[in-house]
Amino acid sequence: MSAALLIAPLKALVATLGTGVLPPGAVDGYARTRSVLDTSGALSTKGADVAEAGWLGAGGDGAAAATRTLAVVDGDVGAAGTDIAAVVETAAGHVKAANSELNALVESFVTAAATVPAITTPAGLAALVPLALSHLARGAAVVQRAQAELADDAARLGRHQTPAITGVSGEPAPASTAAGRIPIRLPDGSVAYAPNERAATAVRAALSRRGTPYVWGGTTTDGFDCSGFTQWAYRQAGLELPRLAQDQDTAGFQVSQADLQPGDLAVWSGHVAMYIGNGQLVETGGDPVGVTPLRTTNAGQTFEGFYRPR
Repeated sequence: MSAALLIAPLKALVATLGTGVLPPGAVDGYARTRSVLDTSGALSTKGADVAEAGWLGAGGDGAAAATRTLAVVDGDVGAAGTDIAAVVETAAGHVKAANSELNALVESFVTAAATVPAITTPAGLAALVPLALSHLARGAAVVQRAQAELADDAARLGRHQTPAITGVSGEPAPASTAAGRIPIRLPDGSVAYAPNERAATAVRAALSRRGTPYVWGGTTTDGFDCSGFTQWAYRQAGLELPRLAQDQDTAGFQVSQADLQPGDLAVWSGHVAMYIGNGQLVETGGDPVGVTPLRTTNAGQTFEGFYRPR
């Protein structure tokens, strides 16, 4: 038995793992995409501002909301591309580091084997076999560590997949949502996933009106009350909600707090807010439209529950 045969399993680990060296320009496309989408998003936002300033009425509001939605989508996709590029580079670095360690172990064994006289004799093999086993065990530990690191990298990439969802009854979701959830970039920079395009459109429309003043009885972008605001946001998505807060629960079905999804409504006896994901609401009620933490209390009013419009 030769030294080369003893170290062959470790060399096989090196070959299986790969080098971790990315081809030139492997992730450059992500950076270029981010730049292009940032420019597109800025133009969309500018277009929304122009529409709001020069096109009054429901049509103008709808056009502005749709254009702002496009800007948010551009930002979502661009940010996802940047993160994917970073993950790919990190994963390649993990493979490259493990590859270097494995090659160093091979060289270490070869160097040590050269000092063993008469390696084909029983005495020589008695010295080499434990040495080879030790190096192989250290190599296996390197591979296991790399596998754990790559599993974490894969989990990071998984955040940018669109997970399959099912309907309320457990049956497959309608065709419009079967492809997966819809990403929404929230004001804090996090990403939430709406169950369908309608909910995503309503949430994005609502977020586009942050800073709009509270006006009692208000139903337009000049000023909203709480239910006028949620009614307007869902109108941009093609769904008409009842006018009063305490009636908007009749436009959908109740869900538990554990099952909340972006677009769901939190309804009190005299107030309503929209859940946007990641433990946050968007609402107006005395203050301008803004994002607030999720809660079930509101100035002593009775909490009616969480509802999903349909």
